[in-house]
Amino acid sequence: MRKYDFISALAKETAAEVVKNREEWMKYLTTAARLYKYPFREQLLIYAQRPDATACASIELWNERMHCWVNKGAKGIALLDEDDAHGKRLKYVFDVSNVHAVEPNGRYPKAWKLREEHKSDVLHKLEQIYGSTDSTKPFEERIIEISDQLAADAYTELQIDYPDLQDRIGFDKLSEQDFALCLKKLISESVSFTILSACGIEISDHEFSFDYINQFVSIKTLSVLGTKINDSARGVLAEIGKTVRIYDKLREKEQEKE
Repeated sequence: MRKYDFISALAKETAAEVVKNREEWMKYLTTAARLYKYPFREQLLIYAQRPDATACASIELWNERMHCWVNKGAKGIALLDEDDAHGKRLKYVFDVSNVHAVEPNGRYPKAWKLREEHKSDVLHKLEQIYGSTDSTKPFEERIIEISDQLAADAYTELQIDYPDLQDRIGFDKLSEQDFALCLKKLISESVSFTILSACGIEISDHEFSFDYINQFVSIKTLSVLGTKINDSARGVLAEIGKTVRIYDKLREKEQEKE
């Protein structure tokens, strides 16, 4: 229980750290972008213990599905595991840098990588799901347009699930309209940054201010925000990954024919 309490405290400390300013929030989002399949609180703890992690899994998944063994002496990343059946306990995951493949079936996870030739297909797929974007704009700005729509949807959901959120995070001095604008902008910027970072696109050309991120000082309120950001970005990144893989497979078949 002592170790559980330590990791629980680490989550709270990290939550306070990542919202201190724009730079700290960007550092966190960069890690979260690589681990978009994980829920927010687990992303936060992975960031706290291994900010350079790229692909994490349990020892069972590494062994049974990937046929990889954890390196001797490797330290697992502790995550909080709470359920009604087992109560409070810890579970552990290991980054790909801490495992090695075992012949003949051992393999490492193959991450997708966005290239210029993928962008047209990716945007076409995303527009089928999230609506049209301005075709005269570059890829990055069209991703931001999609993120704006996702942020509007997320804000509507937050209004329903957390009607007192404005008071919880100290935005009581703002009008309801101004609060809506601030929160939607923060969500949109965070979703855009996460998607573009995962795509390997240079972020410096896009100035994200992340205004008011330092208002989310408690892990409870940050979890509300972080979960919405993660849920929004995860869906987009999942579709990008599928589209990239389909494109690459078709291209490989064409090359084989040639």
